[in-house]
Amino acid sequence: MTRISHIDTTAFTRRGEAWSEVTELAPSSYRVRLGGAFRGAWLAHLGGHLAARQISIDHIHARCESGDIWIAELHLLSIGDATDPLGIDYAALAQAESSSRAAFELTSYRLLDSRDYGGSLMLTLEAPDSLGLLGALLRSLSELGLFPVELHIETKDGRAYDSLWLAAEGRTPPSTALRAAALAVLERSLGVSA
Repeated sequence: MTRISHIDTTAFTRRGEAWSEVTELAPSSYRVRLGGAFRGAWLAHLGGHLAARQISIDHIHARCESGDIWIAELHLLSIGDATDPLGIDYAALAQAESSSRAAFELTSYRLLDSRDYGGSLMLTLEAPDSLGLLGALLRSLSELGLFPVELHIETKDGRAYDSLWLAAEGRTPPSTALRAAALAVLERSLGVSA
């Protein structure tokens, strides 16, 4: 008879209207549910802070429900001497600036105009998985004035397969100039070593 053991360690944190719940799924594997009012480059900040703590984002589904109200589920992997993911205040990290300025490398991408969210850019990409990839990508896009309103991030066999819907400040449709600036950033990332 095979015995199955299950780890059920959960921590809940509330910061004003924002909240997070982290559950240990297996050794070094965690699920984080996160919700609340988050603005601007919050996912870039969170990704940068997690990378600095040696925590890798394995996959995410996040969506802005209305205004700045987000609901997200992240699956995280702790690497080596990582900070204990159960002791992190994820809402605080999402609201705190990150100084992470890592480069990122893409294998391929597509940037398409989309009618979703009243007009957005849909970015799909493939990249070698690396610690801090999502934070670096989102920081570069946020510096242009592009922010995700929904994203699906998936890592499989050492590769990142991501889909993001991007809007300008205030969830407005991106201008032609913003689209061109995003294309320039994405083109520079092809084959660049991180």
